[in-house]
Amino acid sequence: MNPEIHVIITAAGRGERFRKRNNNPKPKQYQLLSGKPVILYSLQNFQKMSNVKSITVSAEAEYFNYLHSLAVKNRITKLTGLVEGGKSRFESVQNAFNQLNCSVDDIVVIHDAARPNISKSELKEFLDAAIKNGEVILGCKVSETVKKCTGNYVQQTIPRDDLWLIQTPQAFRYDVLSRSYIIAGKRTDFTDESSLVENAGYKVKIVEGSRNNIKITSPGDLTLLKKIMK
Repeated sequence: MNPEIHVIITAAGRGERFRKRNNNPKPKQYQLLSGKPVILYSLQNFQKMSNVKSITVSAEAEYFNYLHSLAVKNRITKLTGLVEGGKSRFESVQNAFNQLNCSVDDIVVIHDAARPNISKSELKEFLDAAIKNGEVILGCKVSETVKKCTGNYVQQTIPRDDLWLIQTPQAFRYDVLSRSYIIAGKRTDFTDESSLVENAGYKVKIVEGSRNNIKITSPGDLTLLKKIMK
C-alpha cells in the first residue's frame, strides 16, 4: 500500500521586498494573479492530486479566516489545518510539521505559496517520485555562467555542470524529517528542508522541473506569470 501524502504550504511570509516595490500592504501570496489569489493556485493543484491526503497551511493568524473562507468557497476539502507561522520560514514549516497526524512512512511535501505555476503533469511526476524514493526535491540545471565575487570583483568562475537551482515542492518521509529536526537541535539556519535532511546524513534525489515554476518575489514576477499562464 502506498504511503499517504501530507502537504505543507508555506504562506507566513510578509514579503517585505515585494510590498516595498509594489506599494501594496498585502503579502504576495494573497495578491491577485489573473483574478485569483496566488495561494489558491497551490491549494487547487494539490486538491486535484488523488494521492494527497491533507493540506496544512502555515500563515499569519490574521489570515486564518480569509483562508478558511477561500477554501470553503473553492471546495478545498483537503485543507485540514491552519498553523501560525514562526519568525522564519524554517520555523513556520516546523510549526506545521509538528501538527501533522502521520504514520512514519507517510510523505510530507513542502511547497511555497508563492509558486503558483507548477503544472499538473509536473506535480504528478514529482509525487510519484516521492512515493518511490522518499526524499525528493525539484530543481533546474544552471544554464548560465556562475561567478563568485567579492566587493564587486570576480574571484572565481564556478563550474556549473553539477549546479542546480532548487525549487519547491520538496518531499520527505515523515520519520526522516522528524529525525532531521532532532539532529539539527537548535539550528535554524537551513534555507530549505532539503538542507535540513542533508545535514542529518540522508540522500536526496532531484527531479528536473520547469523554469516556469517561478517564485514570486517582485511585482515583475506577477506580470511575467500572467503572460506565462495565459
